[in-house]
Amino acid sequence: MLVKVSYNEIVGQEHLAYALYSATGEPLYAVGEPVTPALLSELKARKTYRSSSELPLKDFVSDFIDHDFIDHEGRLIPVPSTPLTPQEWAEYEAEKAAGEQHAIYGPELASSFITSIQHFWDQMARGAPPDVALCEVVGEKMVAEVTSKVDQVHFLSQVRVRDEFTYSHILDVTALSIALAIKAGYDRNAVKEIALAAILHDMGKLLIPKAIMFKPSRLTEKEFQVMKLHPELGYKMLKDQMNIPDHIALPALQHQEMYGGGGYPLNLKGDEIHPYSHIVKIADVYDALTSKRPYKEPIPNSRAIKIMLSEGEKSFHPELLKHFVELSTYHDHADDDMERATAG
Repeated sequence: MLVKVSYNEIVGQEHLAYALYSATGEPLYAVGEPVTPALLSELKARKTYRSSSELPLKDFVSDFIDHDFIDHEGRLIPVPSTPLTPQEWAEYEAEKAAGEQHAIYGPELASSFITSIQHFWDQMARGAPPDVALCEVVGEKMVAEVTSKVDQVHFLSQVRVRDEFTYSHILDVTALSIALAIKAGYDRNAVKEIALAAILHDMGKLLIPKAIMFKPSRLTEKEFQVMKLHPELGYKMLKDQMNIPDHIALPALQHQEMYGGGGYPLNLKGDEIHPYSHIVKIADVYDALTSKRPYKEPIPNSRAIKIMLSEGEKSFHPELLKHFVELSTYHDHADDDMERATAG
């Protein structure tokens, strides 16, 4: 499979560790050759690709990554620095309490999901053969619960699996992705595939150093460049070590891409991004905004949705974003904000 390479990824490099090809597979650059001004001029004028299977993990990862394993998730996302007002804090606390009271998943079922995902990540950290079937079982159970109770969902906090310390992000993104896929009209088989894709979307963070993953403040530019490796690392792990089908593995690679372009690692846009990846991205961003992180406080649903609508088509698939807003309890000028988000 050929994957698109952005010009910004090439410019400034003296040599590349991978070959470059045209859209038809014509060789444009051989590994180790100098990146000359003439080559850059040629590449800037055409779409350029490389093989997704060409780089082994050990060659792809920069020298300063120590390959420590982690048992937690982390995420860097730009969040407005304006602190929450007392009213917004009260709104957040009310949403959290309502979600716990009316959650789709009972405490025992949620605990079983958390335990299963923890076991799976621990397996991967130890280098044991990955139990993909365990992830499939968790995904199928979550699909069954959301599907049977989706008409009872009045606010998104009901859908989430709360565990403040470990694996809530994985399970929350999965639950939100399932709900969005159902709302968007995907059939049962596709929803199950999306659930598995969401469970696996952050596997690349297993190869990001703990010092970066758990840093309680903003990352430096160098640290952020390391964090930005996790999509390709995760995709290669899913393909090379777990034999995950490409359409299920792609959200791991593409969940940081932006609908209007400018995301990473491949600077894809629009229909270049797989539909499953669009769904996982929306769920991923919403959960990051509304969850507590080492470097940020959580925010209520209304502010999260406003931020996402302000991004609109720059970041998100417009039709899927509309479906997601319909799932939420966001009503404050929602029609006007949605019109602005999808304008143009």
